[in-house]
Amino acid sequence: MFARQGNTQVQPLTGQGADDFFGRPDMGAAAQSMTQVQMATKCNSGLLALKVPDPPQFAPSAVCAISADGKIAAVGGRDIELFLWDVDTGDLLSKIRGHDIFWVGSHDNAFFVTCQEDGKILLWDRSTMRTTLTLGEVLEGITCCQIASENDFVIVGSLKGNVYSWDTDTGTVAHVYEAGHKGPVQFAQVYNLPSYGRCVISCGAKDHTVVVWDLLSGEPRALIEIKELEHAKNLKYDITRDGARVVVWCTDSVPFPNLVVVDIMSQNKISVYCHEGLARHAIFTPNGDRIISSGNDNKIQVWDTFSLENLITMSGHEGSVLCCAVNETATRVVSGGEDCAVRLWSLEDGKQLLAFQAQDEPIKQVQFSMNGQKILSCDVTGRVYVWNLHAEFLTNLMRRYADNISACCMSNDFKLCLVGCNNGRVMLWDVDRRESVWEYTHHTGRVECCAFNSMRDMCATAGMDGRIVLLFADSGKQANSFIGAEEPMMTVQFSPDDERIAGCGSDGKLYLYQTAGSSRKPKAVLRSNVARIQNHVWSPNSKLVAGSCSDGTMMVWNASSGGIHTVLEGAAVSATCCCFDLIGKLLAVGTANGATLLYNLETSELLVELKGNASPVKEVVFNQETTQLTSMCSRQATVWDVATAVKLRTFDFIMDKAGDFKSPPHPYRWAVAHNSTVLFDHESEALVLDMLTIDDPLLRSYYLSDVQTIASGFNHRKLLVWSAAGSNAPDRFHTTHDAITSTHFANDDRLVVMGTQDGNVVVYDVIHGETIEVIVGHQNGPCRCVKLSADNKEVLSCGADSKVVLWDWRKRSPTRVFSGHFVSIGCCDLSTVGNRVVSGDNHGMICVWEKDSGNAVQTLPLAHSKAVLSVSISADGSTIASVGADGKVSIWNVDIGIELVSLTAAMESQPLYCAFSPDGNKLAVTESNGNVMVWNVAAGCQWYMIYQAHKGKVTGCSWSADCRKMTTCGTDSAVAIWDAESGAPLFKFNLKAGPLTSCSVSPAGLYVASGSTTGTLSVSNLATAARNVPEPSFLFHWLATHEPKASSFLWMRLLAIHPYLPNVQDAQGWSIVLHSLSRGNAEVSNMVIDALIKEAGMLGLISAVPYAVATRVKFHNQTDGEVGGLIGGGGGPGERPKSAWQSGGASQRPRTAVNSAANLDGNKSRGRGSLGGLLGKSDDDGQLLGPDMRQGSNLRNVLVEKSKASFSQQLKKVAVEMVTEARDQDHMALIQNNAVALSLNSKSSECVQAVLDAAAANKVSWGSYHAITDMIPSLALRYPIMCYHFLAALDLRHLGDLEVPVAVLKGLDRSVIRTAPIFTNVKNLWQGHLKLHEVKFGPQPYAHVKASMVRLPYACAIGRDSLLQTLVESDVPVKVYGTPTLRAIIKHKWRLYARRKLVTRSTIYVFYLLMYTVLGILYSMEDHTMKADQYWATGQGKAAFIIDGYIFAQTAWYAWNELVQMYAIGLSMYFKSYWNVFDSTMITLVLIIPPLHVARVSDDGGEVLGPLIAFGMLLVWFKALFYGLAFEPFGPIVNMVFMIAKAIRQFTMLLFMVCCSFGVALMVLSQYSIPAGSPDQFSRSGEQDFGRTLMTMWRGVLGQFDITWAWGSVWQELAIIFFSAFMFIVQILLLNMLIALMCEVYKKVAQTEEDVFLKGRASLIVEVETLMARKQLEKYANMPPYVHLLTPVRRSDAREKSGIEQRLEKLEQMLMKLQDALDNGLNGMRGGAQPQGPAGPVGNLLGGDGHGDGNANSAMGLTQEQLNLIQMQGGKLKEIEDQFQTVLRQLDRVQRSVNNQELRLEGVVTVLRDIENLLRNQQPVVIHQENRPQQRRGAILTEAELEAEVKRLLGKGEEDKL
Repeated sequence: MFARQGNTQVQPLTGQGADDFFGRPDMGAAAQSMTQVQMATKCNSGLLALKVPDPPQFAPSAVCAISADGKIAAVGGRDIELFLWDVDTGDLLSKIRGHDIFWVGSHDNAFFVTCQEDGKILLWDRSTMRTTLTLGEVLEGITCCQIASENDFVIVGSLKGNVYSWDTDTGTVAHVYEAGHKGPVQFAQVYNLPSYGRCVISCGAKDHTVVVWDLLSGEPRALIEIKELEHAKNLKYDITRDGARVVVWCTDSVPFPNLVVVDIMSQNKISVYCHEGLARHAIFTPNGDRIISSGNDNKIQVWDTFSLENLITMSGHEGSVLCCAVNETATRVVSGGEDCAVRLWSLEDGKQLLAFQAQDEPIKQVQFSMNGQKILSCDVTGRVYVWNLHAEFLTNLMRRYADNISACCMSNDFKLCLVGCNNGRVMLWDVDRRESVWEYTHHTGRVECCAFNSMRDMCATAGMDGRIVLLFADSGKQANSFIGAEEPMMTVQFSPDDERIAGCGSDGKLYLYQTAGSSRKPKAVLRSNVARIQNHVWSPNSKLVAGSCSDGTMMVWNASSGGIHTVLEGAAVSATCCCFDLIGKLLAVGTANGATLLYNLETSELLVELKGNASPVKEVVFNQETTQLTSMCSRQATVWDVATAVKLRTFDFIMDKAGDFKSPPHPYRWAVAHNSTVLFDHESEALVLDMLTIDDPLLRSYYLSDVQTIASGFNHRKLLVWSAAGSNAPDRFHTTHDAITSTHFANDDRLVVMGTQDGNVVVYDVIHGETIEVIVGHQNGPCRCVKLSADNKEVLSCGADSKVVLWDWRKRSPTRVFSGHFVSIGCCDLSTVGNRVVSGDNHGMICVWEKDSGNAVQTLPLAHSKAVLSVSISADGSTIASVGADGKVSIWNVDIGIELVSLTAAMESQPLYCAFSPDGNKLAVTESNGNVMVWNVAAGCQWYMIYQAHKGKVTGCSWSADCRKMTTCGTDSAVAIWDAESGAPLFKFNLKAGPLTSCSVSPAGLYVASGSTTGTLSVSNLATAARNVPEPSFLFHWLATHEPKASSFLWMRLLAIHPYLPNVQDAQGWSIVLHSLSRGNAEVSNMVIDALIKEAGMLGLISAVPYAVATRVKFHNQTDGEVGGLIGGGGGPGERPKSAWQSGGASQRPRTAVNSAANLDGNKSRGRGSLGGLLGKSDDDGQLLGPDMRQGSNLRNVLVEKSKASFSQQLKKVAVEMVTEARDQDHMALIQNNAVALSLNSKSSECVQAVLDAAAANKVSWGSYHAITDMIPSLALRYPIMCYHFLAALDLRHLGDLEVPVAVLKGLDRSVIRTAPIFTNVKNLWQGHLKLHEVKFGPQPYAHVKASMVRLPYACAIGRDSLLQTLVESDVPVKVYGTPTLRAIIKHKWRLYARRKLVTRSTIYVFYLLMYTVLGILYSMEDHTMKADQYWATGQGKAAFIIDGYIFAQTAWYAWNELVQMYAIGLSMYFKSYWNVFDSTMITLVLIIPPLHVARVSDDGGEVLGPLIAFGMLLVWFKALFYGLAFEPFGPIVNMVFMIAKAIRQFTMLLFMVCCSFGVALMVLSQYSIPAGSPDQFSRSGEQDFGRTLMTMWRGVLGQFDITWAWGSVWQELAIIFFSAFMFIVQILLLNMLIALMCEVYKKVAQTEEDVFLKGRASLIVEVETLMARKQLEKYANMPPYVHLLTPVRRSDAREKSGIEQRLEKLEQMLMKLQDALDNGLNGMRGGAQPQGPAGPVGNLLGGDGHGDGNANSAMGLTQEQLNLIQMQGGKLKEIEDQFQTVLRQLDRVQRSVNNQELRLEGVVTVLRDIENLLRNQQPVVIHQENRPQQRRGAILTEAELEAEVKRLLGKGEEDKL
């Protein structure tokens, strides 16, 4: 049975066999080396100790075990090698090739045992990784293997029920325990029982027995049958450490108890039914007093071993719990299940502590190491992860010190943790022992950052006090305290060689210190002259240090000399973070717009731009192999493949307290939905979730309020910390003053300056929550306004003491006092780029000074008649805007001192505040009625209006530095955030701090500070607010991948919580609407848009693109003796190589242009060169990355192979000049943020329709209509029918009602149209235009008119892409020209310039027409035999030749116009118009005639000149109809003629067929006999002729025929019959059919008569615009954007509708609804996709209960009876509809009859009153007609009143009384 073999030496890394396990020949020693094995991932960040490489899909791991000390992980076996991995280092210790199925480590960690599939059992020495003994071979198969606790025996169970034991010292067989089991042995182990001594306990898998064997004798001591589970098929066992008890459970779903505990000594058994469904796993605790079980009910239960009482039930898994384990101290339980998560539980109270997530397959095995510091998990595919429990220490630390911790870092070996606190204390913790090593206070304020050196013997901390403290790690004592920064030191980092320390201060400077020296001062201070340094990183060789700047540049310095090594330009926005790869060749830079830039440092080339993060990037980090790059922000972590620039995975962090977003892991997008702290490991992409939440809702945690990173050693070991804990309420600072009058943020997003009511200037640190300085600035009154300078060094203030003071706030002393005001000053401002100061006082005077010199630049003494409320100056200081108490808003030019424009007419109420955007393009003005108006300064027009932005007065406004967000505050104690381009609301905070007086947003858009009248400063964190809202791209993916019903329910619930959720944007500016439209997902788009309220006007269809100041770097070569600028780099020949986007002398990087609309997806990366192969990018030395790179080789290897000399070696000594300039507006980026453009690019008509429906329903914001106007041309070309329906549904916006003189409305359409730059305050708008303010004496009639406007701005623009020209050139239906928008555009352009030009052109053409007609007459009368000179001698000849010259010149001018038009619109579009083809033909023909006539060529009889003139006559006269198209009433008649002629084409064809057929037939019948003297109707000169025959037939059609030719013919009877049939068909059938056809055509044409006329007029307008001269185009190019109309109000009939009429209207509405429902139902039965059914009974019948799936076929549930019933009801309602008009006519007759009767009765009443007066006065009373009072229709008597009056006059009432 046993085959004993000698000791074999199994080499771990090389093999001797000729074949491998799969039958293929061995590849030799190289194939056996470790380089062929994918190395394990050693994760030093603490979440994972080891990530074992994934096994092949065809061979999952059979062995998954960890050694007792947790240092070796054994993975693999059976079909693949068994790999032994070092958990601490990640090294491959050995690779055993023996089809191993078991691996067991000894308890003393000296050896291990492997069992092979062929039955061999080998014992290995752990230190040498070689076999020491071959214990034996079990031929029947091995089922289990264990090592005794004393490590002296190895116990093995077999398939046939035998158990074997070997002595580990000698390798001999101790005993064979046979015939104990019938079937496989499931478990066997050695135990020391009190009564039996050392025994072997074995458990059978099939026979339900437990056998106790004597270890040495092999005799059975006890046999226990588990009868309670005798019907179960699958049993599993576990035994206590002392062997006293056995727990048995069945893994089948059974109705009887499924878990049994057996007492080995007494053989007593107790059972219990656990886990509804079936039990999956059970295990004893180490002391055996408790049992932990798991099952399919998603629970883990803890049982008392002796009573099986349920002690604890642990719930938390979202699926079956497949496995569980307990640690040695019985304090922790780990479990794994179908939810792919490994969860850690507290065995004391059953609380879930942690959840480990990395695998996306169910977890089948979990195991603790003996020391309890590591957890091994294996999923069903065989992937093995070894977890560190250091994560538990970190989560406990953050939970315990949540309100005090401010910084955290780990040592390289993860043994030590350094923690900084808000109070300046520094703590060092031993991670393994979980205890504090030391704790000292080293700072006077918050500890901002901390770091370890690589040797972990030193650590450093940076604090709010501006110091960097160097500490000894063992004692915590100070080694040095570095000074240098006056501001807080925000970062600190050791160089990799530990010789230097770099720290970045909040002042934007980078400080370098020497660690070994005793000096406290910095060795070098590095700075950028134009921007702030925000973060830094060391190169791996410690020679370079790179800093990311706020202007988007990357500064790289030489660490030794402090000289500039290179400057990398490329980021359009602020650079937030940076990271080197391991070899220092690549530099990754994160930016504020969520993009990551990858540079090649050797060439300073921008390799690729990776766009994908939803918010500003917080950290970028490479993995150890530089194959992947992870970019982390506050809401996402995105993993990129470095070689291909492809996004691999995205981890979305969502605050999910309600559990809405729980889902299984996804390989590409992983939703991390949690309500506590999450740790993310970028190296292994593993997650640890803290399952214990912080219950304190008032927690103010600085560390957990935003995403943090924990660095462990060098840059490439970082751990992301995301938390949902803490309060999201704004921070509040209560001053001791009455009120805060003004607030302003500094450029560092940290300092806020406040002006108070008692005259103080307060500088406040919002990050640290501390007051920095309090300056008594104005003693005689309040401080009205404060502003911080761009460098944060100075504060400008003004107050009631008539002073404008510039303060050095750190010294509390005034730098300069500006004089010029003599009364209280209410406002001031400071230009950010320029050098100017502006202020306004209570007398309406505005003064402008130079900031540095204090000299007055401009004084406007009468700028306002009352006090100046607000003043704002543009960034360059050239323009100011002011708001006065007189209601005036003006924009002034500072240099000239004149008013550029007055915005008073645009104000609807009292203006209060104004603010320029940083780019100077927009001006925001707030009003007292709660509105906010935004004026586009560059375009000179009102851009949009935010109605009811606040309830009450809007007291303040502020712009972010990138001009993407606008903030407002009001007396309603609310702060609102708006998108600057569309005016859509993003966030709104109800601060509850009293009426707000001012607000200011930080430059980066992170914080909003607002002051109130109660003296409270409220600071709102926008990043924290955004964290509470689901990120748009994630939310879209979630809704798109779930069931529509569940998605719709979730969306409605989220919308109720977050009203502005549809507008919430990511870093790119995309909302969920833009994400869904860009991917063509109409279902999500409709779901989001349909949920919005009509007329709400809140949805933004476009978002602002960031504005930034670009930094341009100039390098000036210098000689060795020259000194200037900044310090240069090292010496060396050659010039500085230019970056990839620079060419020649270009100073600016060209903006990225997307030539194809296919690249509009915001989540796809865009690159200037592919990392897989740079698309042929080359420099002076040739190709940078050659074919090797393009074939996909590793980037790092290629860069090393193709490396060049260091950049610093190529530089001469240079001087560096940093120049800033405004970036050009990126129009392509603006189009990429346009919802209409994205929907068109997605090629989804449903998405386009959804956007257009939202605009037509007025669901979009005012600024969004600009986006629609921009894309109307593309919409008309791609979807012309959809464009028509949109314009038809887009009604005019009603602005109000007016009374105007009737004389104004005497036009043909009785309307007035104009364009204006504003669309508010309609009374002021029309008063000046119509001069209504002028007093006119005498009475005059007035009309009640309605003021409205076209919603689309710039609808009347002129140019190639204008709205009207695009529609004319597209295939839109003709009805589009009758829509209100197009009708107004056509009317306005017609009245503005087209009518005048067309009248002029028409007059010229009429003269031209007459001259050509005269020419034709003269030509017909001339003698064609005369030569030119002879003909010129006559008067007729002179006249003819003069007319020829005029006609030739005029025709040449027409030809030139046609060529101009052809060039302007293109050949294809030109010849698309029939009129253009006609013009070309006519001009070509007429242009030939004058030369031929003058030269007397082809002028004789029978030549071509005569026909040419005749044919030209027809064309010239017909051309006159073209000019008649534009004029009423001739135009509609011409259009009608054309339409009728077009409609009878079929009739003409039929008539030709009849004439041709009968004509030829009659020719045949009349060929033999022609009577003498009869007309030759069918022949000429006796011969037959087909043309003459057709002419005869046509004469017959007209009634002029002669049939004498038929008499005498051979077939005269048949010929007469044929001719009679021809006349019958033509005269009776065809002509009557023509009459009927023309009647029908006339009816149809009459319906579209006006639309066709407007189209013709539009075509003429476009032609006029095309032929305009440049000066004329420039004149009309600056036309105001908004089209306004005045139209008479048409009131409906004042008579009340009768009951019958109301019922008929209701029936008509019901009929329409039923017809629509029936159509939808029938369409659904044909298989089409059906929307959700309509409401009401029919809707319920068609669509169920109205809450079903919108995509379901709603007609599938209709029976035939229901369809018949619907059709019958539809027929009845159709009959009622047919009778509706008749009933209405009858009602009109009845109503007219009643009116006549009322008039007669009124006449009778008048006569009776005259008789009454006559009888009373006894004399007649003469009432002249002109004195008779006019009867008022509104005073018609009712029937009762009329009857009473008649009775009174006739005296019947008195008789009744008598």
